[in-house]
Amino acid sequence: MRALIFSILTLVSIGAFAQTEHREDSLKQEDTQKFLSKEGDEEHGIYVHQSDSTDYDLRVRKYRKHWAGLIPTQFIVQNAGNMGYISLGMGWNYGEHNQWETNLLFGFLPKYRSTRGKPTMTIKQNYIPWSIYLKEGWSLEPLSCGVYFNTVFGDEFWGRQPERYPHKYYEMLSTKLRANIFLGQRVTKIVPYNKRKTIKSITAFYEISTCDLYLRSMIVDKHLNIWDIVGLSLGLKLQLL
Repeated sequence: MRALIFSILTLVSIGAFAQTEHREDSLKQEDTQKFLSKEGDEEHGIYVHQSDSTDYDLRVRKYRKHWAGLIPTQFIVQNAGNMGYISLGMGWNYGEHNQWETNLLFGFLPKYRSTRGKPTMTIKQNYIPWSIYLKEGWSLEPLSCGVYFNTVFGDEFWGRQPERYPHKYYEMLSTKLRANIFLGQRVTKIVPYNKRKTIKSITAFYEISTCDLYLRSMIVDKHLNIWDIVGLSLGLKLQLL
């Protein structure tokens, strides 16, 4: 009797193993890569679920999808723009047509006439309304715009007016945080699919920007015009994913 029961349990176990052998294990790396892929046909899309997928498989894929959104898709290097001599960072693009971008940049401000150089940090939000495909993998983005906030690390800068100044002498003015706005243009070279190794595309861009402090100065000083308060910034963006 015991031998019969053992044989039945063995056959059931083998049958269950054979049944699950053809199903995808949601913990496999290749399964993750397939369902996180944004390219290819619909069969391998992230939103396609196999009919034999369990609730656990679907939950794991949904879990991975949300965490995959934290993976940076861009690498950016930018010069000037009120964020330092040179800034490096990462970015994320999203939206129905990838028209939104969020960048986190870390830069360096040389000492010039001060006692030391200073690190900077910038959080930047970009909006690209449309893109025009030219030919042979080239595209033009005739308008990019956005806002960004940057700070300089150091004891010399303050967020609130120090007590050594008269009350409201520097009202609503912080030397620690700057708010900026910009307009610009971009040109992109798309790397052919069969030649991609590290990057998907490379973009060169320029931006014309100004900050809240400069705008305030132009309002107070009538001798200043718009060209006195704007600056030019150049940069490169590498699209990784």
